[in-house]
Amino acid sequence: MQPPMRMAGSFGDIAELEYMLTAYFHLRVIEPWDLETIKAKVRKCAAACHFSDDSEEWEFDAYAAMLYRTVCELKHSPIRTGLAEGPLPAGEARVEYLALLAHEGYGASGELLRFFADAEGYTPEELCEHPGLMTEAGQTCGQFYDALLDRLRALFAVMDAEDYSRASAYTAAKNDACENRAALTDLLLRVAAEATEYFAAERMFSARCEWPRRMRTSFDDAEEIRRRFRSEAMNPLFIEGVAVHGRRGAMALAAYVARSCQWDALCHGLDGWMYEALARTYALHPAVQRWLRESCPGALRHLTGSLIAATRGSRWRASLKTRTELSWLYRSLEQPKRIRRERAKANREQA
Repeated sequence: MQPPMRMAGSFGDIAELEYMLTAYFHLRVIEPWDLETIKAKVRKCAAACHFSDDSEEWEFDAYAAMLYRTVCELKHSPIRTGLAEGPLPAGEARVEYLALLAHEGYGASGELLRFFADAEGYTPEELCEHPGLMTEAGQTCGQFYDALLDRLRALFAVMDAEDYSRASAYTAAKNDACENRAALTDLLLRVAAEATEYFAAERMFSARCEWPRRMRTSFDDAEEIRRRFRSEAMNPLFIEGVAVHGRRGAMALAAYVARSCQWDALCHGLDGWMYEALARTYALHPAVQRWLRESCPGALRHLTGSLIAATRGSRWRASLKTRTELSWLYRSLEQPKRIRRERAKANREQA
C-alpha cells in the first residue's frame, strides 16, 4: 500500500531562490542593463541552498537557467505526506495526488495537462525543460506551467466535491472556460473513471504501474540523493503529514533519520550540511521537538542518539554548538528514564 503522495512545492530557502530567479528572468527582458544586484542575490540564495557555484565557469544566463530548472524539478518532485493507510478521504490530498499524476503524464490526468498546454501552443516537456524562457503572456515557462497545474487542481476540486461522478465531470467542464468543450468533457469523464478506481481500491496506486518520469531530467546517484533530501526530508509537508499519526508517526520519523545515518555509514551518500539540516529540522526544531516529546519521548531519544553517533564519525564535522545542544537534549531525555528505572528497582526491593 502506497502512502499519500503529492508534489513537494517550494519552501524555505528554495522558495527564496525561485523568487530571485524569476525576478532575474523578468528583469533580463525589461531592464537588461541593471542586473548585477539581482545576480548577487541569486548567488547568495544558491549558496544558502548548498548548490554548487558554477557561475564563474558558465555564462550567468546558462547558470541561472540550470538553477531554475533544478528548482522547478524539486518543486514538482513526488513526496510522501503521511503513512500508508486506507483509501484517501475526499479533500486536498486527493486533489494533489491527481495533480501529481498529471505532472508525471499518467493516464487521463496527464492527457488533460497536455490538452491545456497544446491549446496555448506548448508541450509539458518543453515547459519543464526550459522554465526560464519567457512566454508571450509575460510569464516564464515555469510560471505558465504552474498556472496550468492550478487550473487542473480547480477542476479536480470540483469533481472531488461530488466524488468523481459523471455529473461532476460535466459540472467541471461547464465551469472551465475552454473553447473545445466536447474534448474537455470527454477527458474529464475519463479522469472521473480512473479516479473512482484509484480511490475506491485498498491501495492508491497499483504496484504494476510505473511512474513514466517523462518530465524529469536524469541525475547521477549523488544528485538524486540531494534532490530527494531537499524535496522530502526537509519538507514541512512531509513532517506535518507524519505528525498526524501521533506516536506511530513519531516512531516512523525516528526510524527515517536512523536509517539515513546508518545507510550513509555504508554508502557515503550524505554531505555534512545534510546532517546539520537533519539535526536542525528534527531534533533541535522547537515545534518538532515539542511534538516528539509529547507523542513519544523514546522516538526523540532514538533520533537524537542516531545524530550523536553520526557526530563521532568522519562524515560529519559538527560544530561545537550543535554537538552541545544534541548532548544536552539526550541527557534531558535520559533523566526521566533513569528515574523510572530507580523507582522500579525500589519497588522490587520493597516487594
